[in-house]
Order: sequence, then C-alpha cells, then structure tokens
Amino acid sequence: MQEHLIIKLSGISLNGMISRAAEPGSILLNEFLFNKNRIEDLLMGYYFNARGRVFNVMINKPVMEDESNGYLYVHYSIGHFNACADVDSFHEEKMKLSFVLNMDKAELNISGEYFPEREPDEF
Repeated sequence: MQEHLIIKLSGISLNGMISRAAEPGSILLNEFLFNKNRIEDLLMGYYFNARGRVFNVMINKPVMEDESNGYLYVHYSIGHFNACADVDSFHEEKMKLSFVLNMDKAELNISGEYFPEREPDEF
C-alpha cells in the first residue's frame, strides 16, 4: 500500500522556482503548508482500517535531492477513540514523504511510504 497526492503549484511558487528567487525547499514548504489538509488526508489513508484520526500535523522543510526530486518528514499524532470498547489513546508518528517536482505540468507528485500488504491466508 502506498498513498499518492498531486498538488498544483501556485503561480507565486511557480514564478519563484523559475526565477530561482529563493531556495526551492523554502518555496515548496509554503506549498506543503498551504495543502496541509490534503496531506492529512494522505496520512489518514494509512490509518483508515484502524479507525484512527490524524491530528497535530507538523511539516518539516523539504530537502531537494536534485533539481526535481526530494523528500520531507511529517510528524503527526494518531488518535483512537471508541467509547463502547473503552479505548482512548494517541501516539506520535512520523513519515517520510517523497516528491517529484514536475515543472512542465506545474505540479508536485507526493508519495507516502510503501507498506507491503499481506495476502489473505488460504484455507
């Protein structure tokens, strides 16, 4: 299982990247912060089966590996609540998100971590 997200770059970020007015990681950080809710949705895709919730998302500054690839770490909390089962807990998590910057399409392709899924047992 791996979750993916595509973010369209804003005109301000696109112009900054083209003119190289600032470091790309700083420009992209604004895009990640602006799309924080969508990143929360991406993270939630990993915890849907556990019926948990994602909150307190903190986005670290992106690191560029080359001119179009990079990664960043996202720290967040996972909470579980079920009154009937007397469950009320939360714990801290972090995930490395990889991204590919596509300047031709003016978009950022983000991928969460890959977690292999177990095949069903046979009878």
